[in-house]
Amino acid sequence: MVSILKATAVALVALILVPIAGRAQTSADPGGGSSPPPAASEVKMSPVVVTATRSERTLTDQPMSVSVLEKKDIEQVPAQSLDDVLRTVPSVNLPLTAIYQNHPTANFISMRGLGGGHHVVRALVLLDGIPINDPFFGYVQWNRVPMENIERVEVVRGASASLWGNYAMGGVINIVTRVPGKQHFGLSGGGGSYGTYRGDGFADIVLSDAVRVRASFDAWGTSGFNQIQPAYGPIYVPTSFNALNGSVAAYFNPDPTLSANVRVNVHGNNQTLMIPVQTNAQQIYDLAATLTKKFAGFDLTATAFHEQSSFVTNNAATPAGFSTGQAAYRQNEHSTPVYSTGGSLQLTARPNDFLRLVTVGVDYHQISGMDTALIYNQLGAVTQTYLGGGKQQFIGGFAQVDLYPVSTLEVLLSGRFQSFLNYDGLDTAPGGAGSVASTSATSFDPRLSIRWSATPNIDLRTAGYTAFRAPTLDNLYRSFSVPFGIFLPNAQLSPERLWGIEGGFDVNFGPLSGQFTAYYQEVRDLITARNLGPGQLPPGFFFGTQNINAAKAIVQGLEAQLGWQIAPGWKADVNYTTVSSKIAENQYDPRSIGRQQAGIPTQQAAASLSYSDPRGWRAMARFRWIGQSWGDNDNTLPLDSFTVFDVSAAYSFGGRAEAFVNVQNLFNQYYIADNSGLNPPLQGTPFTIFAGLKARF
Repeated sequence: MVSILKATAVALVALILVPIAGRAQTSADPGGGSSPPPAASEVKMSPVVVTATRSERTLTDQPMSVSVLEKKDIEQVPAQSLDDVLRTVPSVNLPLTAIYQNHPTANFISMRGLGGGHHVVRALVLLDGIPINDPFFGYVQWNRVPMENIERVEVVRGASASLWGNYAMGGVINIVTRVPGKQHFGLSGGGGSYGTYRGDGFADIVLSDAVRVRASFDAWGTSGFNQIQPAYGPIYVPTSFNALNGSVAAYFNPDPTLSANVRVNVHGNNQTLMIPVQTNAQQIYDLAATLTKKFAGFDLTATAFHEQSSFVTNNAATPAGFSTGQAAYRQNEHSTPVYSTGGSLQLTARPNDFLRLVTVGVDYHQISGMDTALIYNQLGAVTQTYLGGGKQQFIGGFAQVDLYPVSTLEVLLSGRFQSFLNYDGLDTAPGGAGSVASTSATSFDPRLSIRWSATPNIDLRTAGYTAFRAPTLDNLYRSFSVPFGIFLPNAQLSPERLWGIEGGFDVNFGPLSGQFTAYYQEVRDLITARNLGPGQLPPGFFFGTQNINAAKAIVQGLEAQLGWQIAPGWKADVNYTTVSSKIAENQYDPRSIGRQQAGIPTQQAAASLSYSDPRGWRAMARFRWIGQSWGDNDNTLPLDSFTVFDVSAAYSFGGRAEAFVNVQNLFNQYYIADNSGLNPPLQGTPFTIFAGLKARF
């Protein structure tokens, strides 16, 4: 506790000195020029949110639990990738290791304690309304979205399958990118601890009043730190990661009734993960387009997207005669090309003050992918080849009506019918199903949200809903193995099903705002894995697991957040979440019943204090406390609670250039961020500093 108080004092003193320095500089100005108007004179507008209702509404006009991170908030957070920015958003569940320190398939995302772990994703992530969860595995490669391109991030908590369909079981995160306003250009670059570097640039080009273009480039990488302590063996090396992004987006607005945009993005990354022979490489190419036409009485919006990706992973094993950590060889190589195509058509109308919104729409998503696994012996020769993959098709229709029986009461009702088909499945691994017959399922998922404005400053909310999550191609068809061990998919998996209720209230008293929500959720047919016994293992294997629908989980929790605009330029934010996420039924693993799901801390808290000065200074201090969690559902692999402090500071030179510095883990707190049992325990991010310059022309 003493160290926490000391850390808080240091952070507060640093923040106090920043504005003092700014005032001193102004008072020393020999020109005696007039000061810019104070921040308090500016009109604070509530952010616009699109994701919650698939239509534009302000943040304060939402019948759901929603958070918005605006560009200025994102710029102040000391983070190298977007997942580090999202860590302090209430009820967002991410690995405790950063994306560049993980195997790509371990970058799960879930919300409200629904659980994640390796190869399981229970939240939908969008880029300008287009899904970017990996089509084959479900994970999110956060580095394909450079933070310089982000205008805001919308986080909608609670099941949203009634509008968005698959993956939206726990909620939706929509990353909204910047739209060119005027013609200008930008460059930035920097470097820091562990050989970390970043360089990026953009050009906003105004061709005419009707045509604007944004082109951007981003290069980022790090030599990494050693996540595994030397005592575990000499083979472990720092995890390095390098990524490149390039994108071009064109925006068309020929008249007030018609708007369209087209985006092309190319992303590539490579990683050496803890062991020299353990490498990963990804390439992702995507094309997306949106068109909106306004008619008399309604709007019509169409989207279309296509993504093509390639993922190659090499994984290590310990050769015979050596202890773990003493030697390693490449035991397998998996290559997974994936193709994904989809689109949607949506009609939105706003008839009158009673029926304020009507939305109807359809969407389609087609996925195809095949994983090829080469199994090597210690001499480097291929001894076996496994194939695992297939195709999925999702077709959905949704509708939504927003009613106001009286001006202070809102009733929002939405529902979705979803059909999904798995076909052309193949699993040729030992113990696999071979060619797999097609399977299909349907789901109808409604949601009812009610909001009552009890006073001008207090809104009460409640909601009930159902949701689903279909198994991925990875869950269904892809096997992977280690010497004497195999981990099997299951082509007969059913979709996970959720029902839930929530209630809460929002407060808004001028500079003080808050949001409080309690929720209860049940998940049936939870996808997990069971251990295989001697009679169930393929010949030559002595241990292994298989994916199954074997469990029911009960998840209940509370999330609270407060924001306080203390004074012009000063802002404080505090949030706290507690969640009980426990397996209620599991015939194959009775020991897991009543225990917290893997990867879900029982409690989390965060606080930040930020300062921005119209003279050019800005700074932030951020505190994160993560309660105890577990690396497995049986709760045999503990991760202890820990506290981390991060700080950032920047100074803008006339609005044209900015110098900045970010520090993560200011006091170099040692903590274990991964204890899954697949590797020795992994250390979380140590003290790192990153500094650089930005320029705008």
